[in-house]
Amino acid sequence: MAPVVDTAIIFTPNMVQLASFYQAAFDLDDPQEQERHRGFQLDGLYLGIDQVDDATVIPSNVTLWFRVEDLDGTFERIVGLGAEVRYPPNDTPWGDRLAAVFDPDGNMVGLSQKPPVDPREALDFPGGG
Repeated sequence: MAPVVDTAIIFTPNMVQLASFYQAAFDLDDPQEQERHRGFQLDGLYLGIDQVDDATVIPSNVTLWFRVEDLDGTFERIVGLGAEVRYPPNDTPWGDRLAAVFDPDGNMVGLSQKPPVDPREALDFPGGG
């Protein structure tokens, strides 16, 4: 079996605030709560947010990407929550729409929306191919 990423943990000195941000940004159910942990079960991925008190913890070079059905609406909601824009929604040559913001801790959060039809399926090949 190939490896599967099934858990992502964000370490933060602002656990409650960051968990609230992600819950509101992506309209998530209430998190599983422990004293120093909040967790959300997404489709195939567990997103955990852990409280750390070490002031040396800084945002890492990891980006969380969320595939959403309504990129523009999700982007507007997240920006309305105070997220800083890295780049606004745009169309890619391969058909996806992408956008990116920074969460309250400065972690980059990517948003993607797949096209309704895979652009490769729309290609017209000679000979019905």
